[in-house]
Amino acid sequence: MSKRFVCALLGAAILAAPAAAAGDPGHGKSRNTGKKVTFVFRGTFTAPGTVEVRSGNAHVRKGGFVGQKITFDLATARVVAADRNGDHKVDVADVGDGDAVLIQARITKGTKYTAPAEGETAEALVARKLIDRTHPPAGDQ
Repeated sequence: MSKRFVCALLGAAILAAPAAAAGDPGHGKSRNTGKKVTFVFRGTFTAPGTVEVRSGNAHVRKGGFVGQKITFDLATARVVAADRNGDHKVDVADVGDGDAVLIQARITKGTKYTAPAEGETAEALVARKLIDRTHPPAGDQ
């Protein structure tokens, strides 16, 4: 009878060891450090793509972007604004200096603002969407 007990105990220990080694401490949630999220910047536009950030969503606030002048790459951004220059297309040229804007950008979660070194220019953030809140399209008024 003692041999059965020892064998059962040994068998249970062998079965439990791989389960403990393969345990997931994150409860099924993976920690993806490269995950991109939408940062929403609100501020004042200055050509050629600089925004003085006045507020934003939690990612913007926690990243320290509020109160900074951020440069955006608007080449591929969708622009939502009124056609102010009359060329029958809406683009960045329709957004004027001093306009209140909202810019959406997909950036790696947890990104913090870092001031450029003296004499260097800051790397432009790629914007997905620019909304001119001062001069919205005719249908949005």
